Amino acid sequence: MLHGMKHDYDRLRHALDGMAQRVKEAMHEALQALRRFDAIGASQIIHDDPDINALQQDIEDLTARFISRWQPLLRDLRRVLTLLMVAGELERIGDYAKQIALQVRRAREAGYTPLLTTDLQELGALTEHILTASIAAFLSEDATTARAIATLDDQVDARRRAILEAVRQMALNDAALFDAALASLEITRALERVADRATNIAERTVYLATAAHESLNA
Repeated sequence: MLHGMKHDYDRLRHALDGMAQRVKEAMHEALQALRRFDAIGASQIIHDDPDINALQQDIEDLTARFISRWQPLLRDLRRVLTLLMVAGELERIGDYAKQIALQVRRAREAGYTPLLTTDLQELGALTEHILTASIAAFLSEDATTARAIATLDDQVDARRRAILEAVRQMALNDAALFDAALASLEITRALERVADRATNIAERTVYLATAAHESLNA
């Protein structure tokens, strides 16, 4: 990679790193809001979500300028396009953090508590770990670590199924728990989607490192 091209690519990569850190913070704060049942903290996450969207837009602009200026080929082009796709995955993860925060705030305002909050927190911790690992693997172009994330994603799926079944049984036994059950289902779904998006990032990492497409979500 030419010196000037590398400078511009490093700037792009730095922008992605900054976006990734911001998304990780949003997810962490959403899970903290759930643990503390904190409507104020949840509202802050919702308020800050446009900042994540703006970071993605900045990366899109930087990518367009990079391609226009340098017209990269083969590996360099693959790097830039993969980085752009990862930014899209991160933006969606930010949306899921917002969705969790919305459920927390709505429950707090309406006076009910989501069901199985301890189970949700444990699922959230696993999801947060997957997100952190996938970002680290991508930034270091570590295909081995990226492939290992598939096993963790399977664990998320198993925990999700267990939570869904337990919530379903609780709601069937007590209709008054409908709103609390619905909140838990929405939070569980959001966490599952975060893990799926993080696994997508892991797939992009494998592609970046090997130029081969591998499905880790099978």
